[in-house]
Amino acid sequence: MSSSRRVFIKNGLTFVSLGMAAPAMIARAAADASSPTANPTKKGNILVVLQMFGGNDGLNTLIPYADPLYYKNRPTIGIKQSEVVQLGPKVGLHPGMASMKTLFDKGVLGVIQGVGYPQPNLSHFRSAEIWETADPTSTVVTEGWLGRYFDDDGHLRDNPLAGINFGAELPKTLYSDYGSVVSMQSPQTYGMTTLSPVDAKPEVEAFTKLYTTGTMAANYDDMVKKIGEDAYSTSEQIKRALRLDSKHEQEVPLGSPSPRSLTAPAYPVAARGGMSPLAKNLKMVAQLMAADLGTRVFYVSQGGFDTHANQAPTQAALLQDLADSLTAFYSDLEQRGLADRVTLVTFSEFGRRVQENASLGTDHGTASCQFVIGGKVKGGLYGTYPALDDLDMGNLKFSTDFRQVYAALLDNWLGVSSQKVLNGTFQPVQFLA
Repeated sequence: MSSSRRVFIKNGLTFVSLGMAAPAMIARAAADASSPTANPTKKGNILVVLQMFGGNDGLNTLIPYADPLYYKNRPTIGIKQSEVVQLGPKVGLHPGMASMKTLFDKGVLGVIQGVGYPQPNLSHFRSAEIWETADPTSTVVTEGWLGRYFDDDGHLRDNPLAGINFGAELPKTLYSDYGSVVSMQSPQTYGMTTLSPVDAKPEVEAFTKLYTTGTMAANYDDMVKKIGEDAYSTSEQIKRALRLDSKHEQEVPLGSPSPRSLTAPAYPVAARGGMSPLAKNLKMVAQLMAADLGTRVFYVSQGGFDTHANQAPTQAALLQDLADSLTAFYSDLEQRGLADRVTLVTFSEFGRRVQENASLGTDHGTASCQFVIGGKVKGGLYGTYPALDDLDMGNLKFSTDFRQVYAALLDNWLGVSSQKVLNGTFQPVQFLA
């Protein structure tokens, strides 16, 4: 697996010393730095990616309530037709996602049906890797699809805040050879850990002096020096931006209606108290967007969707948190005047089987749905819902290749060639104005 700046800029500011035999990547990156290939378009647009780990059951998320086969296959866990939040005469949302109906009615929520890829893989790890690299065939791809976007867009290579991931691990989606991505679990843990709180100031001063006067890395001293400077400066910029933003502090219980008269958006609170992790991360995303740090991609995640048993209450809680967090996030963007600059897309590594199992859950399946939200999104339903009477070994047949969604985001939002990034031609889904 090839290295890159992601090795250096990550949670906790881990630094390494390089001797004369430095990795070939550093020599290649240093040589390439003098010839960037910047794309002059779409520089102000921001993409937010929300990954739903575990394989979300799309059939109980976007429900074909008018099809009797749905209830035949799911006599216990199927959502009653009277409870479905209808988006049209045939499909609707899980009742826990009722808050997202306001986004649909506003015309800023696109719902893409039957998303998948040829010869689907039902392994969590492998299928997630396919989505993250946009390559269903090769198992040796080391760059993610957004990592290739960073590498293709030369001006982003010099911005250590071009991408920010909130999570314990950097997703492969953001792996790149040249680009810089910050990955952190929280702003509190992203920073320089000093040996002594009493001597913190002189330690920081010594560190910054070291990384501004050179290192023992021989021919690669400039590269290493910049990595050190970037890592420290980005942590300080992020913390400063969050400290300065104090306008949106209200929290309400999960599922409570958002008072329209309030200035602050109502981010949901988890059952045990405190803002839900997803809501907290989305709120920080909005705050960092407002600080205008030059970030073009934000990455957040939500786990727990591997519902083999007792699916109904688990998925209901997850989907309500998802919907309420996304609705509050969009309200936040509107109030900050950022809605037209942001597009958010969701994905999960696969859907679930059509038929419920004996444990009142669902097993690994194939096609599912995706949501896109933003001020420039043309709201509505896209693609064709997979037929429940035409299955492949009990699984849905996909009708939209996920790379068509990526192509739309690359060509029409980020302003780079999807053909180059995706290594192929895919007809973009036309959900962007």
